[in-house]
Amino acid sequence: MSDDLLKNLLSESDATPEPDRKQRNIDLAIEAFSKEISNQGNASLDRPMEDNTLSFPANQERKESMNQTYESNRWMYRGLASAAVLVLTVTLVVNQKVLIGGEDFDANLDAVAADYTSQAAPALKEATISERMEMTRDAQLKQQNSKRTAEFSRRAMSEKGEQAKLEPLMAQPSLSVMAEPDYVAAGDIFENFETNSIKLVREEPVSTFSIDVDTASYSYVRKQLQQGVLPQKASVRLEELVNYFSYEYPHPASLDTPFEPTVSVMPSPWNAQNRLVHIGIKGYELPKDKTVRSNLVFLLDVSGSMSEPDKLPLVKRSLNLLLGQLHPEDTIAIVVYAGAAGAVLETTKVRDQHKIKAALEQLEAGGSTAGAQGIKLAYQLAESSFIDEGINRIILATDGDFNVGLTDHEQLMNYVERKRDNGVYLSVLGFGQGNYQDALMQKLAQNGNGIASYIDSLAEARKVLVDEARSQLFPIANDVKIQVEFNPGTVSEYRLLGYETRALNREDFNNDKVDAGEIGSGRTVTAIYEITPRGQEGLVDGSRYSPDHNQTRENESEYGFLKMRYKIPGETQSQLVNQPISTDTVNGNQDARFSVAVAGFAQLLKDAKHTGDWNLDSALALAQENRGDDPYGYRAEFVQLIRAAMVADETR
Repeated sequence: MSDDLLKNLLSESDATPEPDRKQRNIDLAIEAFSKEISNQGNASLDRPMEDNTLSFPANQERKESMNQTYESNRWMYRGLASAAVLVLTVTLVVNQKVLIGGEDFDANLDAVAADYTSQAAPALKEATISERMEMTRDAQLKQQNSKRTAEFSRRAMSEKGEQAKLEPLMAQPSLSVMAEPDYVAAGDIFENFETNSIKLVREEPVSTFSIDVDTASYSYVRKQLQQGVLPQKASVRLEELVNYFSYEYPHPASLDTPFEPTVSVMPSPWNAQNRLVHIGIKGYELPKDKTVRSNLVFLLDVSGSMSEPDKLPLVKRSLNLLLGQLHPEDTIAIVVYAGAAGAVLETTKVRDQHKIKAALEQLEAGGSTAGAQGIKLAYQLAESSFIDEGINRIILATDGDFNVGLTDHEQLMNYVERKRDNGVYLSVLGFGQGNYQDALMQKLAQNGNGIASYIDSLAEARKVLVDEARSQLFPIANDVKIQVEFNPGTVSEYRLLGYETRALNREDFNNDKVDAGEIGSGRTVTAIYEITPRGQEGLVDGSRYSPDHNQTRENESEYGFLKMRYKIPGETQSQLVNQPISTDTVNGNQDARFSVAVAGFAQLLKDAKHTGDWNLDSALALAQENRGDDPYGYRAEFVQLIRAAMVADETR
């Protein structure tokens, strides 16, 4: 390697590797070289020579000559190894500059990897086999990890400030292994969160949250269990497991009242002294003969990471299923993004299905991911064909890997939110594993008034895009919020099961500017509280100086009061629905008990600290007893997932 090249590389970097770490890597390279020489049968260069001078006097001169050659070669090889390690170190620092931020933040990571290889080429040419193998392995690992490292760097910057720009990457023990945050497992990124804690009613009587109709967590958990492994805890969102299933709650008779809550109180199966407050909602179901025109834009990730069978090939088959559910006069446009974004199909009537299918069929995966540019183009197409009083929606299909382009997530979310306010919504279909970016996809769907689903099979695509097509596409209520005020005279403690990522402040409930979740046509939503009635022993000690509510038992027939707010699509002012929560305790119907079995199972996967001795066998028994009507076999499949979790738990 020339001195000029080294100077240029060092001048591009504003960070210096740790001296001790550089020396450790030099020593490791020399050790690898020595082992390779030994493997090639030249062990004599790495150990003392046999002393045969008594029998053969000429050997002494030969020994001295070979030892001199050894010393000369040793320093030459040390120099080569040092140059190779320096190339790796400097290249890593240069790449950190790209990954961390600044004006180079949007650089193409594939180009960085190619540059890495070209810079290392001179050292590779002169290096030993062992050194070449090590350097090549480093290059491959860097290329594989660059996307995840970029995400980590972005998070580190926002969470730890300017100092975090260099420390997380520069402080690693090895050049070839990048550190990952604790919410990364197998390359898939989820938002890490703590489960809801127990609240004392006399201190915090009001609970407020947004509804959630996403189902991505359930199908991801299912895929992991079917592969024989327990899912990472951050991937388990209790409400998404519960809301994966449809329940036969009473539904409203007209769209004037888009939903009605059904509230029941039942014993807790994992804590006999506690009660479960079960809240069920079923949205108004549009008649099948009611036609609502749709203007859809398929925004498809065709980057290199989408080449696997469970990604782009499955995307094509899934969207072909959706075409069969649309009206001939509905419109479709297709935008793709990889290293660049482009429209492969202008707005086309669904009646021209052959044209749409041909455009889908010709798609191939390749290149890096410039997702933000694709989103902008998709919105332009959706707005150009906007249908008043119709459905205007972008359907994004991706593994969520936005590693190039406008990667500032906050800006991206703000952009999607502004477009939502203009009437164009965004739904997300997630595919694949290994670099699945769930956290980003959840935020995109939430900000876009859409649903986030994870498609792990063609069967799941049929459920989401065929069986539930109308609830996916046609919202009947926006910004749906739930608030429960518990009665301190009858309840001492409560805990909301799930919805941790949907928590709202108390004042957000009456603020129509605060966004919340949507309900689609015929969609069901379930929320469950576990409460400790007064007089039962709770887990939280009372305060020595707080007022004693034993003498203020007003409204003894109520555990609390439920309030819900929602907006009719297109309106800006919310409407209020409310009702008391009676202390009457029932056993609950089959649907309610089955949802409790799912909630209990989710707690066992995520955090079982509040379920006592209740276990997977208990969840299995409760689910089997309450499968009820199961026309599509989803509940039977859930029973099998519990059994799969038993096997995975035994083998981990």
